[in-house]
Amino acid sequence: MPNELARLRIGFVVSKRISKYAVERNHIKRLLSEAIRPVLPGISGGWDIVISARNLASSANVYMFEQDITKLLSRARLLTSPPDKDGGGRPASRSEGT
Repeated sequence: MPNELARLRIGFVVSKRISKYAVERNHIKRLLSEAIRPVLPGISGGWDIVISARNLASSANVYMFEQDITKLLSRARLLTSPPDKDGGGRPASRSEGT
């Protein structure tokens, strides 16, 4: 849904039907937040996006969420560019010890 602001706002909804435990619902929200991070640069501002988790969300991992979110945003024509194939915004691992 377009908003009147020039910035992007994203919300996540995980109902008690998914899990009756708040800890598990919050974990799913954190996974969704991490899954959308690589595609954020490809989404233009001025949108309110609400992502609602479904029944299989409790058994999904972050990579499944990344694929689903990318597919949904592409289908909604909200992605201006596809995310990088190397994992998007994830930092590269360091080879030297610190």
